[in-house]
Amino acid sequence: MTNNNDQNGPDSNKVETLVSTLRKYPDGIWLRKLSRESSVPLSTVHYYIEEVIDSIVESKGARDGDGRYFGIRLIKLKDGIQDQLNSGKPIDYLLKARNILTDN
Repeated sequence: MTNNNDQNGPDSNKVETLVSTLRKYPDGIWLRKLSRESSVPLSTVHYYIEEVIDSIVESKGARDGDGRYFGIRLIKLKDGIQDQLNSGKPIDYLLKARNILTDN
C-alpha cells in the first residue's frame, strides 16, 4: 500500500479507516452508512470497495444487467479476514496475499 502522501495510489489512512469501520460490523454495513461512519465520501468508499480492498470484502445487493450494483448494498469483510486481522496480520499484507491468490 502506498503512503497517504503519494498521489498515485490509495490512501492508507482511508483503507485503515474503512477496514476499521467494517470490523465493527461483522454481519455487514450498508454502503452509505459505511461512508457516514468512516467520514469517507461515498464516491471514495465506492472506489475503494471496488478497486482497493475488493479482495477482502464481499458485497450483497441488486445488480443490473452489466453486473454493477444499484440501490442499497451491504458490505462486509470476507470470512476469515476478521480473524486474520485479530491475530495481528496487517491490512496491506492481507490485500497483497488475497490479490496474488485471486489474480491467477
